[in-house]
Amino acid sequence: MTLHVWGSIPVWVILTVLVVRLLLVRTQSASVTWLMACCGFVAVGLTINQPDVTTFLAGVTHVPNIADLVGRCLMVCGMFALAQSVEAAARSAKLLRASRIIACVVVLLTLVVLFTLVDAPTPTAQFMTVYGDQLPTALYSAVEMTYIAVVIARSATAVLRGFRSGDGLGRMYWLFVVGAVGLVLLAVIAIALDAVHVAGVDGAVRALSTVYAPVFLLSMVLLAVGAAGGVLPDAAREFRDWRDTRHRFRSLEPELRRLEAASGNTGLYFTIAWQRRQWRSRLHRLAVEIEDRAREAGQDVPAAATLTTARLRELS
Repeated sequence: MTLHVWGSIPVWVILTVLVVRLLLVRTQSASVTWLMACCGFVAVGLTINQPDVTTFLAGVTHVPNIADLVGRCLMVCGMFALAQSVEAAARSAKLLRASRIIACVVVLLTLVVLFTLVDAPTPTAQFMTVYGDQLPTALYSAVEMTYIAVVIARSATAVLRGFRSGDGLGRMYWLFVVGAVGLVLLAVIAIALDAVHVAGVDGAVRALSTVYAPVFLLSMVLLAVGAAGGVLPDAAREFRDWRDTRHRFRSLEPELRRLEAASGNTGLYFTIAWQRRQWRSRLHRLAVEIEDRAREAGQDVPAAATLTTARLRELS
């Protein structure tokens, strides 16, 4: 596997966990959805520039190295979205701010223009290695890395301010801050690598390439885990609520059937075609109908239903 594929593994793991969770629970907060989008952009951006994909896209689009451009644009979008998400968690930015969206679009357009200036007639998954000795290629890489470093550093600064002001940010965001430092260092190394490649200093290219790999891997792992660490606990709590609710269905539905038979009345619960995402509404309806049928039958409300109703009232 290539270096970027290794760096994408933690992002793919987080994305896979969130997708499986969504398929089960079918409900989630906007912050979890946003994190999924960020992970999707970054993961695909890191892994798209592979030999088979590069060859396929070159044949379809007749642009030899379009995979590299698509990958970098996805990375820019993913890192922008990730930075905005972290800043929003630190209460210092809205997820959608016009000036920052415009800046991101300008960077994307700049990448497209610089890409068209590169003389790269043959498809390759090692775009910077093969064509990195050209000035447009160096500028192409430098623009991407500089922008990503700036937006991530800005979000890390927002996290530090959040820690000082006591915004209640989780400790996992410290990993994001360290990862942001690593990413800024990575950008410096990448820009220096671009410069010495254009200058033809092969020794410096080899030395900087050796340093680049561990810094890249470490910064990607820390950024992924740190950014997800503030969101995943909420997603995990909702998953546990969903799992507990499924257990309550299995224990309370027989009680409702028994009470319906004892009272001689039936409600709507068993006639409704419940969708998976309606598990909260379904549980509430189940608890309410158990209470109604128990009163009609002159029986005590089952303790499990009473606890369920009390818990639902606390959450509402």
